[in-house]
Amino acid sequence: MTEGANTKETHRKDFVPSQTADVFLKDAALDNVMSTVIALGSEFWALQKRMNVVEVLLEKNGSVSKDMIEAYRPTEGQGAAWEEQRDRFINRVYGFLQNTETDSKNAG
Repeated sequence: MTEGANTKETHRKDFVPSQTADVFLKDAALDNVMSTVIALGSEFWALQKRMNVVEVLLEKNGSVSKDMIEAYRPTEGQGAAWEEQRDRFINRVYGFLQNTETDSKNAG
């Protein structure tokens, strides 16, 4: 680990590398907020994808179990539809970050 790197154990250890002395947005606080927003989006999408599986299994079988969820593999059509759903989600949540205008009415 490099000198000055954060050595504090965090809940993000297995998912996101610990913050180093590098700052990408010229402000460590903004980097931390951005990391949080990205992590929340990732967690939300994982839950949404799992919900898609639960809905399919309930419709098909009338019941669902954890093992059924874990074993489920989407059809090619479902996979394509879920990718489109994911892309819409990413655009809705993160698309405004492409906005370089300072006028707040153009945000989002």
